[in-house]
Amino acid sequence: MRRFASRAARAGLIVLLLLAAVYVGLVGLRALYPIAYTEQISALAHEYTLDPAFVAAVVRCESRFDASAVSPVGAVGLMQIMPETGAWIAEQLGISDFKLSWLEQPGLNLRFGTWYLRSLLDRFGNRSDALRAYNAGPANAERWLADDSDVFPETEVYVERVTRSAPIYRFWFRHPWLLRIAPSLLL
Repeated sequence: MRRFASRAARAGLIVLLLLAAVYVGLVGLRALYPIAYTEQISALAHEYTLDPAFVAAVVRCESRFDASAVSPVGAVGLMQIMPETGAWIAEQLGISDFKLSWLEQPGLNLRFGTWYLRSLLDRFGNRSDALRAYNAGPANAERWLADDSDVFPETEVYVERVTRSAPIYRFWFRHPWLLRIAPSLLL
């Protein structure tokens, strides 16, 4: 009897250790791949026929989900939209009197960014070229396609980072309940 209790206790301890390891792994994954605004991203991705994991991967690589992020060149918000691009997007969406402060608002920034991603995908036909255009501007992406010139190394790294991040975000979107049990350490 005592031997059985000892085996059961060991088995229980092993199960607890495995669960703890899985939990620590989920918390670590959430730290490396933070996520927020999932409902807004899902709704906008659906509206613009995009994969929400793709949108979230772009947000991670642009701002790590920091709505107040401003880049050294002046890109603003979650999806790091340049002011001139934001004004153009507002015009395309039929929104007048564009204000730079709009790009600091997560909902509007996500709307503008997902619309822009959709327009770049429509224009360039594939994710890699659309991401090059998103990162370095459509004019550079068109030049790279036209004369087969070298893409900026940092742009290639960006495309690779977004591409590698998307499957992790697909996991989060498929299992949203995990986000409730694995707290964010960064957001």
